[in-house]
Amino acid sequence: MPLPERRRHTRYACDLTVEVQPTNEPDIYSGQLADICLGGCYISTVTPLPAGVSVLVHFKASEQQAALPGKTVTSLPGSGMGIEFTAPNGSEGSELLRALIEFLDHAAAKDALKRAAFSG
Repeated sequence: MPLPERRRHTRYACDLTVEVQPTNEPDIYSGQLADICLGGCYISTVTPLPAGVSVLVHFKASEQQAALPGKTVTSLPGSGMGIEFTAPNGSEGSELLRALIEFLDHAAAKDALKRAAFSG
């Protein structure tokens, strides 16, 4: 029996290179954004940061750029890390996040229509 979904927000798969920077540190870690939602994201990377680290997630999609504050909540060495966003609603970062998710939602709907057209 599948486990019930615990997430509050719909997650969208994506393939976007991002940089993660621990707060107040100069080090920057690269990874692939595997999925994203209004509440957080999962970043695929071989060397994830440990859980509980405050970070800034830097991403660029199209001509949009954002640096969103967050905190690592899961860390799976060799796989990646889950990050919960901590940007307040209405902030510039949260508005750019909403724009990115709307773009991904629109792209997902377009792909679903294509698949339906080809399968019918």
